[in-house]
Amino acid sequence: MEGRRLARAAGLLAFFLFNAPANAQGDQSTRATSEIERGPRGRSRIALTFDAGADATCFEDLMVDLKKADVRSTFFVTGKWAEKNPACAEAIIKQGHEIGNHTLNHLDLTTQPNLQVRLEIIEADRILRKITGQNPRPRWRAPFGARDERVRAIAAELGYRSIYWTIDSLDSVDPPKSPEFLIDRIVQKSDEQLDGAIILMHVGVRSSTEALPAIITNLQSRGFTLVTVSKLLRPLARSTRTRAKPWKVK
Repeated sequence: MEGRRLARAAGLLAFFLFNAPANAQGDQSTRATSEIERGPRGRSRIALTFDAGADATCFEDLMVDLKKADVRSTFFVTGKWAEKNPACAEAIIKQGHEIGNHTLNHLDLTTQPNLQVRLEIIEADRILRKITGQNPRPRWRAPFGARDERVRAIAAELGYRSIYWTIDSLDSVDPPKSPEFLIDRIVQKSDEQLDGAIILMHVGVRSSTEALPAIITNLQSRGFTLVTVSKLLRPLARSTRTRAKPWKVK
């Protein structure tokens, strides 16, 4: 089984390299440093993002809270998590959220050889498309936030752009955090610090789920709109008759 998986991944690797998007063919040194840590300021928009590693549990209560608040978010999920929780992966798309590539196995890519880095991204891409029907490109987040120029360059070759974060909730960092800690960690930030911010939280963390309603209520009461990463980065229309162009890899 593992041999067939590797053979299939190798074939996909060849396909991706041969059919790399034209807009991902630029200078490698430029692509390697291309990373997003914050969206544009001045729009009162924030992106709540949730990472799901291979061992994360499902999140029905999390999805309920987002739906009640009419919030759309971006979920960076691993291929292994999607395979273990296909119904949850499908629910992300059905409820209007979007997915991002979080690799296959949630490895520290900075310690992996080039071929393994490519396979981690390509296999996750294949699985996420198959299960959710949505193309995760160009949204990619390195596991543990561990990335360097080499890893970012490989991701860019495959049509992806690194999405980091502005504020880390620290919900996955030991010692375990209380809901009150997580609420204060975010809502005590000033409006200037929050404007355009990308906030990192995690799927399967009970305290995060418990803290989420209060966080959302506070941010919305301050005039912020909580959106997906793609919408956060999307250019504003020049007029009511001009539609904004979709975000693309540069």
